[in-house]
Amino acid sequence: MYAGALTLRAATERTQAHRTLTAFLHSLYWDRTVRAAAGAPGAWLNSYPAEGGYVPIEGMDPDRPVAVHLARGRGRAPRFWAVVFDCDAKRVPAAQVAADAALLMQAAQAEGITPVPVASGSAGGRHVWTGCTEGVPFAVVTRINRAAARLCPSLDTSPLSNPTDALIRPPGAAHRTGGYSTLTAHTVAEAVNTLGPSSAPATAFERLAARLESMAPSLPAEEARPKPAATMATRRHHHSVPPSIRQRGPRVRQVVEDAQGCPKVAAPWRPLGTKALRGLHRKPSRHDDHSAMKHAPARSMALAGWTQAEALAVVRDAELSPALEYLRTERQPDGSRRPRSTQDTERLWARVWFLAVEDAARMPRRPEDDGRPVQADEVQQAVTDLFARMRAAGPDRWSRQSGPADAAILHALALTMLLSGSLDVSAGVHRLGVLAGYTAQTASQALWRLIRDGWVTVTAEAERRAGKARRVTLATAHDCPEDEHHRCAVYELTDHVSPVHPGSDRSGTPARPRPPALGSPAYLRAVLTHQQSDAWHSLGHHTARTLWTIRQGKSCTLPEIMAETGYGRRATLRHLERLTALQVLSTGRSRRGETTYQATARTLHEAAQETGSAGRLAALAVAYRVKQQVIEWWSAEEAHRSLPYDQRPRRAAAEQTVIPGMDPRGRAYPRFENGRPDHARARRIEAQRIGAAGMLDHAQQLTRTGQLLDLPHLSATGASEPQPLRRRAGGHGPR
Repeated sequence: MYAGALTLRAATERTQAHRTLTAFLHSLYWDRTVRAAAGAPGAWLNSYPAEGGYVPIEGMDPDRPVAVHLARGRGRAPRFWAVVFDCDAKRVPAAQVAADAALLMQAAQAEGITPVPVASGSAGGRHVWTGCTEGVPFAVVTRINRAAARLCPSLDTSPLSNPTDALIRPPGAAHRTGGYSTLTAHTVAEAVNTLGPSSAPATAFERLAARLESMAPSLPAEEARPKPAATMATRRHHHSVPPSIRQRGPRVRQVVEDAQGCPKVAAPWRPLGTKALRGLHRKPSRHDDHSAMKHAPARSMALAGWTQAEALAVVRDAELSPALEYLRTERQPDGSRRPRSTQDTERLWARVWFLAVEDAARMPRRPEDDGRPVQADEVQQAVTDLFARMRAAGPDRWSRQSGPADAAILHALALTMLLSGSLDVSAGVHRLGVLAGYTAQTASQALWRLIRDGWVTVTAEAERRAGKARRVTLATAHDCPEDEHHRCAVYELTDHVSPVHPGSDRSGTPARPRPPALGSPAYLRAVLTHQQSDAWHSLGHHTARTLWTIRQGKSCTLPEIMAETGYGRRATLRHLERLTALQVLSTGRSRRGETTYQATARTLHEAAQETGSAGRLAALAVAYRVKQQVIEWWSAEEAHRSLPYDQRPRRAAAEQTVIPGMDPRGRAYPRFENGRPDHARARRIEAQRIGAAGMLDHAQQLTRTGQLLDLPHLSATGASEPQPLRRRAGGHGPR
């Protein structure tokens, strides 16, 4: 009987909430659709995507959270028909929320604005609605939002921070954890009249902004200055710097924008130090504050000169960054964690990165900020020793038929070790192949030769169903196989590393600019970017070694080039002839009358266009990203079919659209009518899901501008051209 009473009470509450919501929307909201939360019944997400997320008001599910836009005319001159303060009890006690809501209501009433208080549905949360039929300009709303945030610790500023995605749940809307948004001091008719026909004029909100600003502490100079209109790129970030960061003082490092328009500290790139890696590798416990553990690693990456995209690749790797679990998953009411959508992770990381860059820019300067060397850690020292040992092996080792591929894979492994901060790394052949400028098959064969010759050794075999690649580390010894092509790796350095004569005395001429040190991140990026050129698909990677030697300024005459590269006279002349024909090299004369070769300013991308091979590696990289997704999908299919038939869970169709929070591997794998797997259709489905067309644009831009192409860094919206904000429509979810 008691349970029946509770059920009747819940049904009554549900019906009343739906009536309130419908009446509110029909009377005040101009659109006939609302934006609905992603997820599934009982597990709704705090994400309101635009694509596929709009549902008609008539017939909407009363138990599904919905949100409305606060701004109309969200293009050039947006105006807010309602200014809503969202006081959240997540970070502060409920008493603080009540005090903040009361303060905002009193300030509004003092300026002739009648507020409508609403219980948001979450524990202790409150919304304070104010309406303006005339419409409040976004500039005034921004002033109100900033000043109110300084007065009220519980205020969530996101609903009023962006007119494009200014969203809030209206009265009567369900909350994702249960309950409904409820009017606490007005009937529905009174609320509609207060926010609509009897609402305050826009001038009253200008007075409210002035009142709140006078009540709040004075704004810092950098926030008080009028700012130009935000560009499409800069609007991606939230520009409110909290007092905990501002109290460090002014910036002592320059903050610039990277190629994608994201903030970046203007510092030389370097790998993370030992202390930063320890913090990144720390696995949070159930009682840790996951959100508090993300700032220190992000600040370390910002101080090290990383870009937002480079750091995001680390965020996505769960094995590499356990401390950043908060960005990959979200806590559920039962204490478990559900994977976040890709868009949600990107949105959260954009805010985390902005704060990390602002904090890093205010940290005391250190010697490494000016490019001065610091004491190398274990990984950097091991990589430096590796390059010294590669040089000690002599040019003949790397000039044989498989030499360029072997050297390129060692370069790729070295960069992977520096990025991960560990000598034990995952050797996925797809990523190594793209980094080295080869196919995955060639990378696999080169890796096998390096293992056989003793340069690297396997620490863990691959686990296909678990999606884990083979793990390797630098070898210190090996057993020689019975193979005529075997060439032992070098483990100890001799006094004379290079047999090449240094040449004539040049003490009377200006010194060449010092190239990056062997094994440094700058050197690795430069050599791998050179190796990735599509031109080598036509010219051959041996020709790439010859050009790299000349570009480094080590050798200019034919004998010097031969001695440095290990190629014979006929092969070297063939390389030089091809490069000269493509205008990548030019010839000259030395004082002795010898022919010299110098690199021209023509880019390798232009040369690749002339040979007809431009765009090959970019297409290959995107194909590998799609292939990786298909492999994961097929592994999930195999695991599903390995279960007894009666224990197999029901799955969505293969063509089902993946909404945020949904596991893409939970769909049935596509098959032909006869039951055979349709891998081609799986590739098409996954290519569309991950945005392969956008990734291809990003990859082509990287190769066109001479930047390093790396699989984890590819993004469907990574190109430098401004991207529409609609893709971030799942932005800050309404509370």
